[in-house]
Amino acid sequence: MYDHLSPLAQRVGVWLAKECTNGMPRGFGDELLEAFPEADLAAMRTALAELKVEGLVELSGVIGPRLSRSRPTYRLFTAADPTATRQDPMRDAVIIARMLIEDPQKNGIVRDLNRALGWERRRFNPALGQLLDLFPSNRRSNETQNEYPTRQLLVLDDEILAMQRFIKSHTL
Repeated sequence: MYDHLSPLAQRVGVWLAKECTNGMPRGFGDELLEAFPEADLAAMRTALAELKVEGLVELSGVIGPRLSRSRPTYRLFTAADPTATRQDPMRDAVIIARMLIEDPQKNGIVRDLNRALGWERRRFNPALGQLLDLFPSNRRSNETQNEYPTRQLLVLDDEILAMQRFIKSHTL
């Protein structure tokens, strides 16, 4: 995690990542207080605010009995997964991007990419989530479902260029 975050924020971030067992962001509420009984309400709110400022969680205006609903972002998985799962979503995203570039005619059918890699969704989804911003919303499926971040990516020349740049900026 990020060294400049408080120890509680770091622990909460890793816990959130671990609890997202399929690698998809989901909502959390007061169960955070149960998971960290040593933290009082003010400390937990501060830890969540730290994570929000870093872009690691989104906080909704919906307040449960005591805490706002929080939802991890794919950026949280990048920060926390090396500790939480011993995986590196950025390194894995480079692998997926290379696959998409090598055979753009497959048009990024996500289930097929996942099968070809043989990864569990907990590993695959955070990596794919790192690539979503490289695809305009009209070049990825946007239906609501909880299996993958998207079901299909339309890979055209500008996405290939964006992925080549992504690969270059995330490899040595």
